[in-house]
This record gives sequence, C-alpha cells and structure tokens, in this order.
Amino acid sequence: MKRRRPYPAPAADPASANFVRGFVATGLLAALPSGAASTTAPNAGKAILRQALQGGIALAAGGTAAGALQRRDYRTALMAVTSGAAAVVAVDYLLRKPARKDNKEKALGQEKA
Repeated sequence: MKRRRPYPAPAADPASANFVRGFVATGLLAALPSGAASTTAPNAGKAILRQALQGGIALAAGGTAAGALQRRDYRTALMAVTSGAAAVVAVDYLLRKPARKDNKEKALGQEKA
C-alpha cells in the first residue's frame, strides 16, 4: 500500500497574514480593562471590534509598504499607505455611526414640532 504524502499547506498571502496578526493582537489589547474601552460599557464589543479591525488594517498596510520599499517599488508603497489610511477611516466611520436614527414622526405620521 502506498503512503500518501500530506498536501503542503498553502502559502499565506503576507498581507492577509499580517491582517490576522494585527487583528488578533489589537483585539486582545483593546479587550484589556485598562484599554480605551471598558469591557462593561454598553458598546464595548463594538469599540473592541473597531480597534481590532483598524489594527489589522494598519499592520497589513504597513507590512505591504515595508516590503514594497525593500523592493524599491515606491508606487506600491504609496498605494498601500493610502489605501490603509482610507480603510482605517472607513472602519471608524462605519462603526461609530449610530445604528439607527430616531424617527421624528409621531405615531399618526405627523412630524414633531
């Protein structure tokens, strides 16, 4: 009987691996009680998620930019930093936005004065 060789693990994309590292590390740091968001606050989970996503994005963009600078690929480095900054701002905007806005109409469909 032939022995089967195990398939080699697929090589992880450096940007995605850096994102996961940054997401986990920042999420753990944000979840500490001494962090910016107290774990007893009503929106603590949302704040921890926001910080973890931003940390993952920042680490992925920084790793991509560092690799591009080592290869002297300045265009890719600039794009990594720019897109990373835009993604961090987008996450901040999307997760700070209130879940729903209060409807200013009364039950009968008339607006409040």
